[in-house]
Amino acid sequence: MIHFTIHPRKKYKHPVEIKVDNTIIKPLDHTRYLGVIIDKQLNWRRHLDHIETKIAPRIGLLRYLSRTAYEPNSRTMINIFKSIARTIIIYGYPVLLTADRNVWNRIQIIQNKALRAALGLPMYTSVEYIHKISNIPKIKDYATTLLKQSIQTATTNNDITSKKHLQDILEKIL
Repeated sequence: MIHFTIHPRKKYKHPVEIKVDNTIIKPLDHTRYLGVIIDKQLNWRRHLDHIETKIAPRIGLLRYLSRTAYEPNSRTMINIFKSIARTIIIYGYPVLLTADRNVWNRIQIIQNKALRAALGLPMYTSVEYIHKISNIPKIKDYATTLLKQSIQTATTNNDITSKKHLQDILEKIL
């Protein structure tokens, strides 16, 4: 149970208590639902911390592979990036698409680190150059593309409810 609020320190005069089989369920500050960590302020900070923790060893692996390969092939390294890093970064994108710009900036920074590691580039390499040579879109653009593909799939499958919800998200971000 979570009490959602935009005021982090606001205390409720009459907080809701739920009792199930003589056990009181206390409200949490955050919870995990289908792999996405939702906090009571919906600022996604905990979820982003989780992504960074989970992706750090994968970035290390990408860096190791790019350094130890006899002749590192950038195309192969990009495919490895897509399979072991981008899947973690983009997980839960339909919910995150409505997040503010700061959340997406932080996710973009995570992707940039992973791409630099995969391509064996130094940390000072510009973001524009990384995306130009890798042909990888910025993460929010990629998430928007995935959302449009999901809308198309829902249309094809005549899933009116999913299509409506996904289109509502798309309208909010455009």
